[in-house]
Amino acid sequence: MTHRERVRRPERRLLAVAAFLACAVGPADAAAQAPQARAVLPGIDTPILLDTMGLAFPMTGARDSIYAAFEKVFAELRIPVQTRNRDAGLLHNLNADVSRRLGGEAMSRYLDCGRGFSGNNADFYKITLAISAWVEPATGAPERIQVAIAASGRDPAGSRSYYSQCTSRGALEKRIAERVRELVAAR
Repeated sequence: MTHRERVRRPERRLLAVAAFLACAVGPADAAAQAPQARAVLPGIDTPILLDTMGLAFPMTGARDSIYAAFEKVFAELRIPVQTRNRDAGLLHNLNADVSRRLGGEAMSRYLDCGRGFSGNNADFYKITLAISAWVEPATGAPERIQVAIAASGRDPAGSRSYYSQCTSRGALEKRIAERVRELVAAR
């Protein structure tokens, strides 16, 4: 056996082990991974991976109860749902149009889009909101929920036609989590 053959043998073993692990971890673990919601908002050049920016809130209860509570909270806030996945406990809308108020509260309570002559821009801008809520882990007993929000907005009066990125203040995520907790406890 030459030196070259001895070097290639460990490489082959490593490739075989990597292929085995890829097959073993593949589809079975796919359900255990984060939902990977990718939002593309006006005025923001790169896609936003919502699962990388979710706020976590401890949560226990039946997965179905948590999912039903998510649906109820989205309905209460009048956020239409684009994607539902009951098995993963996931709801999201990656392109919701909202303006001025959400769930009876001024948008500036939830988002910071800067300030203008009239006050907080979030209260006057046309907002494109990406929101995702899911249960973790994706399988087994729920331990927490994650809520992620990203947004951009623009002045509907047309004085500024460009979109600006808005940042979450964390209040909407907290409101959703607290309401889900109330609904699950009431069951």
